[in-house]
Amino acid sequence: MNTITNGQAYKVSNSEIQVFKDCRRKWWLTYYRRLKPKDKKYTGPLALGSRVHEALDRHYTSGDDLIETYNLLLAEDLLAIEEAEMFIPDNFGSEGELGRIMLEGYIDWSDEEGINSDLELVSTEEILSMFLMDGTVELQGKLDMRVRRLSDGARLFRDWKTAISFTDFESTAQMNEQIMTYMLLEHANNPDPETRSMGGIFTLFRKVKRTASAKPPFYKQFEVNHNVFTMRSFWERIHGELNDLMALKNALDSGASHRQVAYPRPSRDCTWKCDFYSICTMFDDGSAVEEAVAERFEVSDPYDYYNSTLDKTKEGKDNG
Repeated sequence: MNTITNGQAYKVSNSEIQVFKDCRRKWWLTYYRRLKPKDKKYTGPLALGSRVHEALDRHYTSGDDLIETYNLLLAEDLLAIEEAEMFIPDNFGSEGELGRIMLEGYIDWSDEEGINSDLELVSTEEILSMFLMDGTVELQGKLDMRVRRLSDGARLFRDWKTAISFTDFESTAQMNEQIMTYMLLEHANNPDPETRSMGGIFTLFRKVKRTASAKPPFYKQFEVNHNVFTMRSFWERIHGELNDLMALKNALDSGASHRQVAYPRPSRDCTWKCDFYSICTMFDDGSAVEEAVAERFEVSDPYDYYNSTLDKTKEGKDNG
């Protein structure tokens, strides 16, 4: 079957590929059926991480005060909860305080360690894409930030991560496909090897209030670099991943049962990681699952954040 939808290539991102590899049922609901919860979650690991990440982005790209920006984001979420006439989650205040403490500590730590003194901002919120699979798939990525190290001129992608423990993320960072995808996209769009990024730089925040009993380190920064052999291997891998993803899409398009081809992969992370955790088993136990879907979810473009970035870029060019 032709995988081009409405005459256009199927757009895909690293995030979608990772969801597909993690759980086919979650991919089916998120990207194939394009569902999202009607009620946004304002607490939990994803909400906390998003606020911290957004505050850091605004601080480094626009020079906004880090703590004031975070407090503003927290106030905006509280207002949204009130306007939606939702109950304020019991842990909203404590979680908001946790994020603020994490950022306040980061300011002191980053100044003491001088982690920013050797970095120069190159670009922010840049969208790159390339066509794969004979033009039937368009791989895209939103590069939040690129920096240049002043001491040696090396260019890197920069990102922040919040975690309970550094060990899990750091031990698998070299295998993380996010930076590999960015490097692949940059290589396809930038003919000058001297100005391409050699990898990524991650700054980790431990989700802890740094009380007297808490043991450091609370922050850590490290690089992940990939050589030409890794990138050649990744080129083969991503084609295999996309081939599997498109085969699933085509099977669903042809009427295959989602239970047969878009089956779930349960794990201990489902409770906090998946928006569809509360209804997942209903697809298998005879419950009125579609009624639950209609009540709790709505159709939405999972790539809306790409459109908002494009709008900001266009606005910046128009104002310039």
